Amino acid sequence: METNTPFIKATDVFYTHWNQDEPTLKGVSLEISPNTINVLVGPGGSGKSTLCSLFNGEIPHLLGGKFEGTVLVDGKDTHIEPVKNLSQQVGHMLQDPETMFATLYVEDEIAFGPENLLLETDEIIQRTEKLLEDIQLTPFRQNLVWNLSGGQIQKLGLAVILAMKPAMIVLDEPTANLDPHATRAVHELVLKLRDEGMTILLVTRELDDFILTAADQLIVLDDGKIMASGPVQSVLAEYGQDMLERLGIWLPETVEIGLKLRDSLKLNLPAIPISMTETLQVLADQNLLRGRITNCEPESSVAEITKKYPLISGRNLEFSYNNGFKALNDVSFDIFPGEMLAIVGRNGAGKSTLAKLMVGLQKPQQGKLTLFDHPASFWKVEALAEHIALVFQNPEHQFLTDTAYDEIAYSLMARGIVDPDEVRTQVEDWMQRLELSDFTKIHPFALSAGKKRRLGVATMLVCHPQVLLVDEPTYGQDKEMTQTLMQLMEQIRAQGVTVVMITHDMRLVQEFASRVLVMAEGKILYEGDPAQLFASEELLHAANLRPTLLQELLKEYQDRGGQVDCLIRNTDQFLEALTYTLNLEETNGG
Repeated sequence: METNTPFIKATDVFYTHWNQDEPTLKGVSLEISPNTINVLVGPGGSGKSTLCSLFNGEIPHLLGGKFEGTVLVDGKDTHIEPVKNLSQQVGHMLQDPETMFATLYVEDEIAFGPENLLLETDEIIQRTEKLLEDIQLTPFRQNLVWNLSGGQIQKLGLAVILAMKPAMIVLDEPTANLDPHATRAVHELVLKLRDEGMTILLVTRELDDFILTAADQLIVLDDGKIMASGPVQSVLAEYGQDMLERLGIWLPETVEIGLKLRDSLKLNLPAIPISMTETLQVLADQNLLRGRITNCEPESSVAEITKKYPLISGRNLEFSYNNGFKALNDVSFDIFPGEMLAIVGRNGAGKSTLAKLMVGLQKPQQGKLTLFDHPASFWKVEALAEHIALVFQNPEHQFLTDTAYDEIAYSLMARGIVDPDEVRTQVEDWMQRLELSDFTKIHPFALSAGKKRRLGVATMLVCHPQVLLVDEPTYGQDKEMTQTLMQLMEQIRAQGVTVVMITHDMRLVQEFASRVLVMAEGKILYEGDPAQLFASEELLHAANLRPTLLQELLKEYQDRGGQVDCLIRNTDQFLEALTYTLNLEETNGG
C-alpha cells in the first residue's frame, strides 16, 4: 500500500443495531492514514464504540443490524473480506476487556492469540514475556483473570491485542480504570507503537495533554455524525468551544484555559495551548503570570467536615488473599457523616479490597473494623446493605434482572416497597434524573459502560443508605454527565449521606473531595486535605499519582513570583481569580 493511501477509508456509513429503530451511525465518512495516532472523542451515546466495530469485521459480520456504505481496510472491503482476516489486520480492545478473555490465567490469555496463529513456541514465549513486562503484570502472570483489579484487566486487554501484532489497533477507553502514571505509560506505549509503524485509533473520555500533543488527527463524533476531523490545533481552534460547552467533552485544563482566554476575555491568541509550556507562554505573553490571587475559596474550608463519631472506623487492618498477596497492611482510617471522601492510589494499592471489607464482602483477618457502632463480625451482608451501598467497579457484576427498569424496581422491592404505583414513580424518577428514560426495556448488559455506571448508582441510591461507596463513579461518563452525577452526590451529601468515591480521576478529587485517603501497597500513606496532597511531590510520587494540570500550573505560577492564598478547584475559578486580581491592580494603579 502506498504511504499516501488511507489505511482506513469509510464512506457514507449508516449503521442501525439489530434491536434499534434509528441508526447509531449517520453518514460517517472518515479516513485514517497509516502510522498515525488518531484520537476519537464525543459525548456519551454518540456512537464511538459502534464506530470502533467497523474496522475488524464485527460490523457487518458479527453484530447483525443494518449496514450501509463502504469501509475499506488496507484497500479491502469489509463487506467481502472475512472477519478472520480483518481481525488480524485490526485489533480491537473493547470498552469492557473482560468480555474478550478466553482462558483462565493471565499469561495464558496473552499467549492465546499467537497460539491460534500457529506461531512457533519460542516466538509465543518471547511475545508473552515482553508484554508482561511492558504492562507491569509479570508478578500476576499466574493469577486468574477474574481476580485482577479493574486497572489490571485494562492492561491485560491491551496486551492481548498487542500479542497479535496487528497493523492497526483500536483502543476503546484503554485507560479508564488506570491510575495517572499507568495512563501516561499506556500513552507513551501508544507513541512508541506509532513510531514503530503501527496505526492507532484511541477512544478516550478525557483528553490528556500528552497524547493530544502527539496525535496526528482529532476526530469529534456527535450524534452518530463526524462533526470534525483533522489536525489537532485546527479542530480545537474551530470546534473547541463547542466541544467544551455543547458536547461536554473533557478537554485538558490547559486547553480549557486557552479557550476561555480567547472566547471569554477576548484575547488574541496565536494558537490554543495544549502543553503546560504553551499555556505558560500564553499567560506570560498576556502579562498574566503575576499578582496575588485571593478571590477564591479559602483553603481551610476543604477540611471543614462534621467530625462526629465516625460511621466507619478501621484500626490496624490486615487482609491477604489465598494466593498470598497482601492487599491490606496495618490500615487505619475513619469515615465521618456527610463528607465526600476520595480514596486514591495506584492500581493494586488495596482500594477495592478496603471497599469489600466496608460492605461485608470480606472480613478483616487482623485488626479492628467498626461499622455503624458494631464490629464487622456482627454484621451479615444483607443487614449491612441497609446502611452502606457499593456500586461495583464493574456494575454488571451486581445486575440481576433483564431490563434497566426492573433493575431499579428490584432494589425497591428488596426494601419492602411493593406498591406498583410507588415503585413506578421512583423508578421513573431515577431514570429521568440519570438520563436513562430511553433505555427502560434494554437489558442492563446491553447498555454502554457509562449507562451501566449510572444504572448501578440508581439501584443503590433508591435504598437511601447512610454511606454510598462508588468504585470509579465517573467511568465512561462525559463531562456533562459527570457534572450531573457529582451534583447528585453533592445533593445527597447535603442531606447527610456520606459519599466515598474510589477514583483515579484527580480532577474529581480536586473539584469535589472534602478529604482524601491515599493508598499504596496496601498501606495508607496520607489522610487529609486534598490541597496538601497536591502540594506534596514526594507523596504523589510514592502513590503513583500525578497532579492535575491546573495544580501544575498553579505551582508554576507561584514559582514565577505569583501568590495563591486560597483554594482553586477548577479553571473557571482560576481565571475568575486571575482577572479579579488584575482588575484590582489596575483600579489601584498597580
